[in-house]
Amino acid sequence: MKYKILFYLMIAMTPLLGKTHEEIINYEISYLSIPLLNMTLTWTETDSSVHISYDNQLKPFIAFFHPIHNIYRVHFRLDDFYPFSWSKTISEGNMHFESIAKRSADGKGVHFSNGVVREFPNEGFTIFSATHFLASRANDPTFFPARIPVFIDGEIWEALATRYDSTTPHPDHVLAPGEVLIETKLHYLSGQSVIQKNDVLTSVIATEGTQFFLWVAPDGSYTRAQFGKFPKAVVLKRVVN
Repeated sequence: MKYKILFYLMIAMTPLLGKTHEEIINYEISYLSIPLLNMTLTWTETDSSVHISYDNQLKPFIAFFHPIHNIYRVHFRLDDFYPFSWSKTISEGNMHFESIAKRSADGKGVHFSNGVVREFPNEGFTIFSATHFLASRANDPTFFPARIPVFIDGEIWEALATRYDSTTPHPDHVLAPGEVLIETKLHYLSGQSVIQKNDVLTSVIATEGTQFFLWVAPDGSYTRAQFGKFPKAVVLKRVVN
């Protein structure tokens, strides 16, 4: 309970930490080429850190049969994407739970809201801080290929990230000038999940050999993402208003 209070206090205090900038980006998630979910990314930036939330809801007609409303949050340092705390509020059909994690003062441990404490990998990321970290490095070809540790609910995974652009093309995807594609493959290293039955997104990501594609625009934002390969690919596309 105390970690829940601390986490939400940090969110409430964000406007007090200095000048803030907020951006809201809408995406649509499809599976088998069928649009299923609306996703809203809210990016709140202060002078030194970023709060991100991903709000995922099934489209109204589909939600009538199997309601899903999942919210993922992460708070990380602005300059190096060092994650301070993260959480998820899951509502998938009959499954409802909340998990909150906060790193210790020395950064070596993670305290979960269920009382479990786990070791955090050196220079590691969470799923979403890793996503934005890789996008931020997209315009630096010398950074790739790169291996980064990713902490997923108590498990430690390694992500191998490879970079492609119009001059170094991907064998399966055509890129526009200035666009960068980052392909990431996940490999399990160690640990055990602190969550017995997890949400669908995390379960899909935390699978040996999972491929993740990220299309990054020149401004560092990502316009599209894809988990897996067709025909069973989960595709996320930015909605242009």
